[in-house]
Amino acid sequence: MRAGRRASSQGDGAAADAGSGARRGFRGDIQGLRAVAVLLVVADHAGLGPLHGGFIGVDVFLVVSGFLITGLLLAEVERSGTVSLTGFYARRARRILPAASLVLAVTAVAGYLILAGADLLRLVQDSIWAAFFAANIKFARDETDYWAQDESTSPIQHYWSLAVEEQFYLVWPLLLVVLVLLLRRRARAGSAAPATPGAGAVRRAALATIALLSLASFALAVRGVAADPTGTYFSTAARVWELGLGAGLAAAMPWVARRPAAVRGLLAWAGLAAVAASALLFTEATRVPGWPALLPVLGAGALLACGDAPVRWGPARALSVAPLRWVGDRSYSLYLWHWPVLVLGAALLEVRGLSGWQALAAVLLALVLSDLSYRFVENPVRHTQLLRGRRRGLVLYPASLAALGVVLAVVHTVVVHDFAQPRPPVTAAAYADRGLAKDPHVALVQASVLAGRADAEVPSPLRPAALGLSDRVAADLGECSYSGQDYPLPLCPRGDPDGEKVLVVLGDSHGRHWAEVLDGIARKHGYRAYFLVLAGCNAASVQPWSAVDDAPDEECAAFHAWSQEQVEQLRPDVTVLSNDTVGAYVGPDGERVSDTAEVARLLEDGLTERLASLRPLSERVVVLADVPRLRTHPSDISRRGATLGDGLAKPNGRSMRMRDAAKRAAERAGAEHVETRQWFCAYGECPVVVGDFITRRDYGHLTLEYAASLADPLDRALALR
Repeated sequence: MRAGRRASSQGDGAAADAGSGARRGFRGDIQGLRAVAVLLVVADHAGLGPLHGGFIGVDVFLVVSGFLITGLLLAEVERSGTVSLTGFYARRARRILPAASLVLAVTAVAGYLILAGADLLRLVQDSIWAAFFAANIKFARDETDYWAQDESTSPIQHYWSLAVEEQFYLVWPLLLVVLVLLLRRRARAGSAAPATPGAGAVRRAALATIALLSLASFALAVRGVAADPTGTYFSTAARVWELGLGAGLAAAMPWVARRPAAVRGLLAWAGLAAVAASALLFTEATRVPGWPALLPVLGAGALLACGDAPVRWGPARALSVAPLRWVGDRSYSLYLWHWPVLVLGAALLEVRGLSGWQALAAVLLALVLSDLSYRFVENPVRHTQLLRGRRRGLVLYPASLAALGVVLAVVHTVVVHDFAQPRPPVTAAAYADRGLAKDPHVALVQASVLAGRADAEVPSPLRPAALGLSDRVAADLGECSYSGQDYPLPLCPRGDPDGEKVLVVLGDSHGRHWAEVLDGIARKHGYRAYFLVLAGCNAASVQPWSAVDDAPDEECAAFHAWSQEQVEQLRPDVTVLSNDTVGAYVGPDGERVSDTAEVARLLEDGLTERLASLRPLSERVVVLADVPRLRTHPSDISRRGATLGDGLAKPNGRSMRMRDAAKRAAERAGAEHVETRQWFCAYGECPVVVGDFITRRDYGHLTLEYAASLADPLDRALALR
């Protein structure tokens, strides 16, 4: 489950502009539209039904929000001649903060009971960012991947869209105030009497301003989804155009309302069809908020602008039915609750994703929680006379931050205290009577397996610290990290820069996680070392299928050609290939191939071909066997009450089949093969903890600390001279 690209946000929830400028009234069709949007998002997150594009609920919600809030702001200008900023932010505080803070606090407490310590500390960090409406900045900075299989998902990742909305409303009311002041100054220029700009003038100015901002935002979004899809998805600047379209429609409603009723009715149905088509046809590979997002955004805009058309056959009646209005009323709370319930439910059951019935049960629980928080938190706080004053409403900002801060501080302190208690590491000496191997590194792995089988306590401290595991990064290759760089790519000699011998390492992120160790080994033996590695790009002559683009990985194909040219020029003494051997590839007909047997065949053939092309160019060609992938996430050993047995399991079966295919390729091509399994597994099982080292930072990537501990045995195995 991934909330990154598929979470939604809500509007103020106050009465909507009915479409005639000064006239305001409740529109049941907008509540129904909210319900449709939130149900699309929830169904998509829960994996219920065929709505793989349900993430477009975020786009719909942003348009609705911009429409409603701008309608209220313009109505206030027409009524009083200005916008009360303190009044606006006080209303936002009463509307947004109580439920949002409650869910953050409850999620943190539930996370303490369910999550691993490393994930819990990340949740605390994420919650702090969310409390300051900056979650989108945090997730963009972390390069959060919606499709990542090697990371656990934050239970509050969906707060990013709430942050986008609140950042927009930090600026938009101020712009309206400035517009009113400028129009007022122009209206009284040359006149001694005070003058107030007309309602039409304010609306035209607001429409022109938001149109310019929206065009710039849309251009940024279109360019951004191509260059940086993750950062753009979370970017407020790239989302302004969606909020802006709703805001522009609110400003234009007096003119829209004069269009023929039949035309507006047809447009409303077209809008509903556009939203439905987006939910059915879009996939995770759809580049939003770029060009494709126009379909749901314009569809939502048509429904908002024309949904109240006075025709009996319009969609308003269908959207205004009681069940949809009921869900629409609770859509904000349902948005807040559904994702933590789904994520924590999966963590509680220790599964990667909930089954259909489990997901349905989680959604029903989220609905119950939503109703409770709507009735006992949202509405009471929003309508209480105690906070009706503008300044009193603003008190909710520091008050909610303080209350949430106490909860987060307590959770953080308790978790850190639990892991501060010293506990001895696993040692081979403790199992000396069990016939361990003579090699000390292999013996320690064997002892760690035996300790896991005995459910021994988790050592403390660990290397790296278990609570910081989610922050672990790959080896630093500086400007030669290569991902996303333009050609020609640089070469960065490492090892012994003055060495006469040359070592080249080819591979993907599983070649990179050995980089610091191989760097030291090369320096020791006088080799210049070049790490021609690109994350997600296996060195075999086979094209990976990009999960991000849901298409053939063109960057990898170009990198293969470039790295081969470098090997031809460098003529290395030793070429080492180290690859992640699990993934999907492009088949002979350009189709996506993910079947295990077929992927193994493509890998073996592609690696054989690449090795054969390298052998004439290098004195030695060595395949460094992939690290056996884990079945359990390393963070599991930081759960409350966990033992070493919780981090012990048989290696991933698909991983082992791919490792066998790579070994056969080495044999076919006449290349050398260095086995690594003995440093990670023994007696048919693989421990997360070896001695006092955490071996992996996720299911398949080495921690830098454990990799460094293997420098001597790897040096002997490679036998560089």
